[in-house]
Amino acid sequence: MNYNYYTADVFTEQAFNGVPLPVFPDASGLSVAKMQQLAEELSTSSTIFLFPEENNKHQVRVFSPQKELATSIHTILAASFVLAETGAVTLNDEHTLIALSSNFAKNQQAINTYVSKNSAGTAGLVQQTYNTHAAIDHYTPTHEELAAMLSLSPADIGFDHYQPLIVSCGVPYLIVPIMSYTAIREAKFNEAPWSNSSAPSSLAQEILLFAYNTDDNPADFHARLLGPAISHHEDPPIGGAIAAFANHICSHEHIQAGTHVFGIQRGANDARKSLFFVEMDNKQTSDLTIRVGGYGVLMSEATIHC
Repeated sequence: MNYNYYTADVFTEQAFNGVPLPVFPDASGLSVAKMQQLAEELSTSSTIFLFPEENNKHQVRVFSPQKELATSIHTILAASFVLAETGAVTLNDEHTLIALSSNFAKNQQAINTYVSKNSAGTAGLVQQTYNTHAAIDHYTPTHEELAAMLSLSPADIGFDHYQPLIVSCGVPYLIVPIMSYTAIREAKFNEAPWSNSSAPSSLAQEILLFAYNTDDNPADFHARLLGPAISHHEDPPIGGAIAAFANHICSHEHIQAGTHVFGIQRGANDARKSLFFVEMDNKQTSDLTIRVGGYGVLMSEATIHC
């Protein structure tokens, strides 16, 4: 049989930026084994397969080249954007609901996204809502230890009222405020100071660095992930850390109760950049509702025979 698929760059409005992901808008009839083979053939971080259901609903499954994965912020944005941009879902309203569901690891999950319609009548901002619950640990390595594991100076650690914290919304991250964009780009993970610090005992395996953004773009923050499993030249997607980052921001006393809106840039200025728009309803509790938005660019359409 023939199956059409599309590739989209997500969390960007510029081609050849963001994260490139392939999406099969109608994967009806594909077996698990065949989806795994297709993901291996396409060889991207994630390949998204959609199965249309009644009442304009779609089930979603995601595969890496090695195994099936849980859905993520990136894969849900790619799925919703491709459905809207290719006409599989009609944008009848200013903000059209796309209902997705996942049964990964037999855990039924309903995922609702809203796709806004731009002036041309095509897909604009895609926004997802998450209710999060955070566990926050204030016991972190010292500024000197953090600087050593990041190959930076202690003066580069921290800014304004923000402090390093370990935050988990299911997956723990060591979140470290950094004085400048330049320091974030110069940071290099150093295994020995990491191993000799208290960080491994926290179970956090990735460090999220963030600083105020100084570029002429809509982002308020610049962010980057480092860690023992991330190579020195890699700048991986940060979607999995967005919930922890939002809870980190709200945990500081100078952030007032209410709804806050901010943008986060991932990626160096001269490389592939991603831009996340985040709204959070700060009730000054461990429960936080966040809305994560982003754009997409349709890059290609192809047919595969299998």
